[in-house]
Amino acid sequence: MFMFEEKEVVCTKRLFMRKPTIEYVDQFYNILKKEAVGKWLAKSRGMSKEEANDYISKLILHWEQYNFGVWLLFNSETGKLLGHCGLRKVDETDEIEIMYLLDPEYWGNGYASEAAGASIQYAKETMDVKRIIARVKIANDNSKNLLRKLGFTYTHDVDYSRRTLSYFEFNIAPDEL
Repeated sequence: MFMFEEKEVVCTKRLFMRKPTIEYVDQFYNILKKEAVGKWLAKSRGMSKEEANDYISKLILHWEQYNFGVWLLFNSETGKLLGHCGLRKVDETDEIEIMYLLDPEYWGNGYASEAAGASIQYAKETMDVKRIIARVKIANDNSKNLLRKLGFTYTHDVDYSRRTLSYFEFNIAPDEL
């Protein structure tokens, strides 16, 4: 389905997923500042330009530290930045977490599912990981439905940074490693 010879770039049917660089901070900020996106972020609001810059810098640093991470998502036909998706190491627990964020203009078109599916496939083919987790706000039904569609299972609610989140797991079968 996917070729992962080059970790920094992944292509799917409709998406070009690439390692983040600071040059995209303005475009990414235009997504992160939107109220519909901010509602599901940790602070429950859109990000300022400075916060967006710090956020993309952390995504870049994660790649430098772990040699994997979250990709920026681009429409293959138009080249437009749609959001991000990928995997990150949760430092407090050493778990691998899937993350995704999409410009609301493109919600409901299957882009998040396509990108998250590629991220899971990437983990199966290139990483020695037995499980991927996801944490989402309890009220984020669209995200929960996406996770279930991808094969994640809800396990429990968890307190994280003074918020209660729904915790999901995706177990990778031993023969898939």
